[in-house]
Amino acid sequence: MAKNIARRDILKMGMAATACAAAGILAGSSSAEAKDAKNILKAGIITDMHKTTKADSATRIYSTAMDKMKVFMDAMKKEKPAFLIELGDFVDTLSQGTDPAANLQEIETLFTSFAGPTYHVLGNHDFDNLKREAFLSGITNTGIEKGKTYYSYDADGVHCIVLDADYTPGNFRPYDMNTPEDTFWTWVDTIVPPQELEWLKQDLQKTDKPVLVFSHQTLDRVDEQDHNIKNASAVRAALEASGKVLAVISGHDHQGGYSNIKGIHYVVLNGNVGVNDYRAWDVTSAEKGRGLRDDNQFCVLTIQKKGKTYTLSFEGRGRQPSYKLERTL
Repeated sequence: MAKNIARRDILKMGMAATACAAAGILAGSSSAEAKDAKNILKAGIITDMHKTTKADSATRIYSTAMDKMKVFMDAMKKEKPAFLIELGDFVDTLSQGTDPAANLQEIETLFTSFAGPTYHVLGNHDFDNLKREAFLSGITNTGIEKGKTYYSYDADGVHCIVLDADYTPGNFRPYDMNTPEDTFWTWVDTIVPPQELEWLKQDLQKTDKPVLVFSHQTLDRVDEQDHNIKNASAVRAALEASGKVLAVISGHDHQGGYSNIKGIHYVVLNGNVGVNDYRAWDVTSAEKGRGLRDDNQFCVLTIQKKGKTYTLSFEGRGRQPSYKLERTL
């Protein structure tokens, strides 16, 4: 059963220690505990940039994508994480007369300017104006074969798994650019196909490291929920059976969220382009969503280990909440 935790300021506002412990969330740690803990990973994570040339909307500010990405990249140069990963919807539908390949190349060039590994998760909007082959040829996942959309890699002491749920339920057709003659998917059509699910089980079996899982669509809700992968329960069963998964980190639902399901932490990060599709930016932001600091959502994840217990610290920037989570394997 999922334990749903308040999304905003889970730790910044403070919680009772017993309530935190029930969900594997730590209110804090002593200096002695911090001294004994061993740092095993630092990662920079951002999601839902929606880089495009189309006009801003009340809830989504597209025009600042590059400026916000530059702030993210500058922060990562100082943080020096082991890798960067973006969780999908890197680009969006373009205004007429715009070259989609050039649009992707602009933000990809900036993203991969990081002096370290960079990785992508496929999002639904990534195919709005680009054929599948064109999008995949336009991005680079460090050390991963071109065209691979689900894959894994090791970073310091952690095994990282990237999932691709951009397939249609039923016939498991991979997402591609819709055309007027062949509009075969919508954003709620999403599933992990059988061959990928089997690969996931085998990949989990092979590793002896604690695991992070990255996905664009969420995995912590009921299968039928719009933002959720439609066979999420089957994917969760594989993760739970392995006994190795620390957390699943997703995007897609710009409002973000947190759940704990059978000990695994499910963290949904706020969208960079906007954090609420039902409340206009000018209602909540003094800079109407264009603030390069206060309206620029991303996070730095640090993982520490002490004995068999792992502490995952998500340091949120902009309107991204911070979390401090514990998992014992």
